[in-house]
This record gives sequence, C-alpha cells and structure tokens, in this order.
Amino acid sequence: MRRRKRSKDRPLLLGAIVVLTLTLGAWSAWRTCAFQGCPDPGELGAYQPGGAPVLLDRHGEEIAWLHPLEARVVPLDSLPEYVPAAFLAVEDRRFFRHGGVDWWRVLGAAGRNLAAGGVREGASTLSMQLARTLFPERLPGVQRTVSRKLLEVRVAMDIESRYGKDEILELYLNHVYMGGGAYGVEAGSRHYFDRPASELTLEEAAFLAGSLRAPAHFDPRIDPEGARQRRDLVLSLMEDQGLIEAEEALAARDRALTVSPDPASPGSDTRAPYFVGMVRSFLEEEFGEALYRSQMRVHTTLDSHLQALAETSLSAQLEAVEGGVHGGFAAPTYRVASVAEPGGSEYLQGAVVFLDPETGAVLALVGGRDFGSSRFNRALLARRQMGSAFKPFVFASALASGHVASQPLADRPITVPTVEGANWSPRNYDGEFRGTVAMRQALVESLNVPTVRLAMAAGLEGMSRIAEIAGFSEPVPQVPAAALGTGSASPLELAVAYSAFSAGGFRPTPRVVTRIEDAGGEVTYRAGAPSVTEVLDPRVAYLVTDILEDAVRLGTGVGARAAGYRGPVAGKTGTTQEAHDVWFVGFNPEVVGVVWMGFDRPRPILSGASGGRLAAPVWGAIMAEAYRDRDQAPAWVRPGGVVERSVDPETGRVVEDGCRSLSNGSVRELFLEEFVAVSECPESPGLRERVVGFFRGLRGGSDADDSAASGSSPEGQGGPFDVLGPGSSTEHLLGAPRVPLVGTVSGE
Repeated sequence: MRRRKRSKDRPLLLGAIVVLTLTLGAWSAWRTCAFQGCPDPGELGAYQPGGAPVLLDRHGEEIAWLHPLEARVVPLDSLPEYVPAAFLAVEDRRFFRHGGVDWWRVLGAAGRNLAAGGVREGASTLSMQLARTLFPERLPGVQRTVSRKLLEVRVAMDIESRYGKDEILELYLNHVYMGGGAYGVEAGSRHYFDRPASELTLEEAAFLAGSLRAPAHFDPRIDPEGARQRRDLVLSLMEDQGLIEAEEALAARDRALTVSPDPASPGSDTRAPYFVGMVRSFLEEEFGEALYRSQMRVHTTLDSHLQALAETSLSAQLEAVEGGVHGGFAAPTYRVASVAEPGGSEYLQGAVVFLDPETGAVLALVGGRDFGSSRFNRALLARRQMGSAFKPFVFASALASGHVASQPLADRPITVPTVEGANWSPRNYDGEFRGTVAMRQALVESLNVPTVRLAMAAGLEGMSRIAEIAGFSEPVPQVPAAALGTGSASPLELAVAYSAFSAGGFRPTPRVVTRIEDAGGEVTYRAGAPSVTEVLDPRVAYLVTDILEDAVRLGTGVGARAAGYRGPVAGKTGTTQEAHDVWFVGFNPEVVGVVWMGFDRPRPILSGASGGRLAAPVWGAIMAEAYRDRDQAPAWVRPGGVVERSVDPETGRVVEDGCRSLSNGSVRELFLEEFVAVSECPESPGLRERVVGFFRGLRGGSDADDSAASGSSPEGQGGPFDVLGPGSSTEHLLGAPRVPLVGTVSGE
C-alpha cells in the first residue's frame, strides 16, 4: 500500500496559526484588560477619596472616623511654575515626551534591578501613578506583579489618549496623596504650611514633591533632618534639569524648612483627637494611602472613660493655675491668649499619658489643651527637661552597683568642676541643707545635692547606660548635672521608661491598635504579643518602687493622694529650673501615668510652682475617679532575693537582734540579698556625745560636717562646701563612710 507523503509546509502552517491565535488572544486581553473590562479613565475628573475607616476604643465603642482631607481642586495655572516643576523633576522628568510609559526609564530601571538582584527602583510615570490613584482596587500599589504592571500601563495609555498633558498634570497634582490624610497639593500645602498652594515657596514645593515617596517617613515634624535632605535632593534635580537657576537652588537650600506646628487635619471635633492622630500615623505607616480606600474597623487600646477623666482633670487644673486659685499661689502675670501663634501657643499647656505597663497599650493620651487651636501633640513630640523625674534612674543604677538604700549621704554644699573649667554648685529645691540623710530619704524628698554625690560615687557611666536601656532616645551625658534631669524626654517616653519599675524590670513598646477588621468582619490585622525588653533587675525595680511609694506617702508626691485615691501608688515629681516644667509620674501595678505642665516657649509658670503642687493632684484626681467603681489594683509582690532588715538610721548598718541603735531607734530597710549591710551592736552614746549631737541637730549638721573639705562658701548657702572631682574617693563623694556589705569589700 502506498504511503501518502507528508507536506513540509504543514508545521509552518500550524505554527503560524498558533502564533496568530496567541497574538489575537493577547491583543484581545490587552484591549479588554484580561477580559475583565478596562477601567474608564473618564471617571478621573469626578474622583473623590472615600471609604473612611472607623476607630473603636478597647470596649468596642466608636471614637472617630478617619476621613481624608477633602481639598478643593486648584487649577494648574494658579500655581507658581516651580510647583509642578518640582514634581516633574523627581517623579517624571520626561513627562512631556512620552505617551504614558517612559521606555528609557523602564530599561534603565530594569538594568539596575537586575544588577541588584531584586526590585530596587520603579519606573512609574505620573500617568501610571494617576491610574493607581483612580483604580486602587484594580491596581493595588502593594501588589508588584507583571499582570498588574501591564494593566497599569494599559490604563495610563488610555489616560494619555483622553487627556492633554496639562490636564493630566493638573489631575495628578489635585489627587496625589501627600500624607496625613491630605490628597492633592492644596491639602498638602495647608497640612504642612497652613497656607494655600498658590502661596508655596520654592523650598516648600520641593519638600512636597520629595515627600511623595514615603509621606509618613519624611514628615518634618517627626524627622526634620530627613525631610530637609529630601527637599535638597529635589532642588538639586531641578537645578540639574534646568528648571531653576543655580542661584535659586542655593538660596532655597540655605533656607530652613519651617512647617506649621499644628497640622491642618480633620478631627478637631472628634473624641480623643491627639490619640486619633497617633493612630492615624500608625495606620499610614502600615497601609499608606490604601488606608482610605477600604472600610476598616480599627480596634484601639483607648480607654474612653480614662481619656475623658484625663482631659477634664488637666483642663480644670490649668484653669485653676491661670486663675491663681491653686494652692494659694499668686496669680500669673501673663494674659491668656485665645489663639495659638505659629510655633506654639502663648497660654499654659499640659499633656497626660496613661498606659498599661505590662503590654504598652496606650490607655489615654492628651497632647495639649485645645486640639482646635493647637494640634501639636505634646504627649508624643514635645521634648522637655525632666528635672527630678529622672532621679529614680540614678538611684536604680546605684542600687544595681552595690549601694544600699540605708547608705548615709552628706547633704551639704558641694562644688563640682565642669569640663568648661567653671565650678558648679547644685542646691536643693528649698535652698536648705540637712546634714546627712539616708539614700532612701534623698529620693523621697528629691534632694539634689545627695543625688549628685550618689551619681558620682556609683559612676556616671552606669547612670547613662541605664537611661539608654530604659528607652530614652536622647543620650544622657556622663556629667554630674545630668543626675538632676537636665536631659529631655516626651511624656510618652517617660511613661514607657517608668513602666520598668511598675512591671518588674520590663519596658514595653507602646501600642495603639490591637486588631483591624474589614467590612465583612474578617480580621485582617492582629497585633502580636506585647513587645517587652528587660531593662532592670526585677529586684532593683522593686526597691526603687518601694522608695517611690514613700515619696508619695511622705515626700514630694503627697499631692497625688489629695483627691482621694487610696490604692497602691508609687511616684516621682519633677520641677525644672525656674519652674519652666512641672511633672508627676505615678504608677500602680496596672497603669503608669504622666502629667506635664508648662509653656510651649519655656518660661516660669508662676511663683512656687512644682510638680508636687501642680501636676501630682491632676494624676490623683484621674486615678480617684478611675477606681471609684472598680477594685483597687493589687499591691506589688516582693520578688525573691530581696530581704528586710532593721538598720541604724545614722550609720546605715544592720542592727543585731537585741541591740539598740545609736539614735535609740531603728528603721526597716530592704536590701538585695547579695548587698546586705554588715550588722553591728552599737554602744549607747555617753552624755557628752548626746549633748553634742543635740546641738548639731539644732543647726542641721552632722558628724560629717566637721570633716568637710575647705573652701569658700557660696553666698546664702552657709558652711564650707566639698570640692568633688574625678580624683575624689568614694567616701569623699558620698560625704559619709561607705556602708560595709556582707561578703564584700567596702570602700574603694
């Protein structure tokens, strides 16, 4: 049988059919956007942002809606020429020479990404970015796939075919996301500079254009240096591309980047507006502009009842201080301004933060007196001198290094040479000296001179190190003056640091969101386990807490009890030089709270102002109401490794059983088990010693006074004063004998 001869042309024909079919399929998919129907660019002109997330407190009660800023559309010709030029320089330099896709940029980016071994650089044009803004669900910015990129190119080319270049540029400038819930250059200008876009300066336009890549990251209120560097980069690009002259670029770079301290953002009529702003910032970091494209239900950490108490109590106290009716103080000599001036308000301000020390959950946050007139969040962003509120960290460092709470410290005038060659002579708040005090008493009464002595004897390096691990962002210099709180911190930062005392040595990371649900109730985000860091020996944390309980019971923090709070509480006051700032930090095992008061432009609050008199009562009022209808927090549990002994208050040594101390009485003191004072059985003083001791007590002196180093006495301080320096012995620094410890070598 004869076999039919196969045609040589058949494979070629079949191949052609396959190629044609694939080509037609690809073309059809391209035309129909993968057969799903293409987005209509005609909708762009009517586009408005929407889909605001709703915020809920810890009990599921609605707090606020996160609406984006709705700014009116501004014509392109109403803007200075350098405004659109700045955006083109950094985002799409060949905008007027391509049809929606910059192929030269695509090839360049592909080569650089290939060399980097991953996606490091994009090649989106303004038209492609506009496509993502118009159709965020079809073109999600976080999705980096070939199919999404092809669809983006398809829509961008449709936009280019329907609109002219100036129209596209105008639409882009009116819809691009600027951060802070602001869409469009008009909203961005008002958000950062509190003026319309038509009045933007060259350097301001350069900043707005440069911030597009990551608005939350380049926010000048959070990172002014990073924002300035980004602005200068855009100015250099504009100069290189011939959009501005070299002289203009140089002058603009030399000018400071000054933004309004009060961002124009929605929410002045919402509950807990400063807290809501903090949540908004967190969500924008997580989701970017997609935050405003979906119906989220955001569950936060806010305790609305505690928040309301914080707002009410702070406001009442500020009004009382201004009225001169608090504590019998004289009325202030300033007039209260009704409107905040640029750079801060002229009236007395305050801030309050409460958080859970175990989890870091922010329970209440008041960032200022009136959000409507000043949106600057002082609780989060204001850095103020801490004053004596820093002292517990000095004492924690000393306790951890082997000093004991019964250690006698001299409270008499001292002079400390500074690195500048001058002499520094610290004084106590009341200008008085007490002779010799125990280490516990020095912290309870917040005495400056004994604190400086202890810091130098225990080691300034240890003080700085413990401040760093406690979470203070600004390094504490290793100088004696730093022991008195010359460093600065925000109220939130101070609350987090104090959490280590309340929570047994562990510092939490603050959190404001617990979970997020979509419109259908499905959880799309859930905060993980609390992030905590061990920063203190739990026993040291307990010892400091025990001393700070005495500070509230007997010392400078007694005002915290004035409003009737009866639960366990430890706390510390803070008052800076000339009473520019007053603080109280109080805590129990369940909450840590910080109250701050002062002026935005630091100046004395009023005569006699102190943290104990002004700030502590606010904390007490909040806590008294917060625990009115709930069980009090449990007391702290003493950890293992902490022992209690009877000590002689004059020597700081343990008194043996059956013996009496020199002062004819003993006190109870706590020790770390490896740092217990040596015991003794002191002999009763004779008649002569009792008479001498009696008269020394009348003049506020002690045995240590007679051995003071010679030197001239500062006017008004009385008595000789010790000169302390790097070569001083431990006992000379302490101003009293070092308490010997069981199993350790005392002294040097």
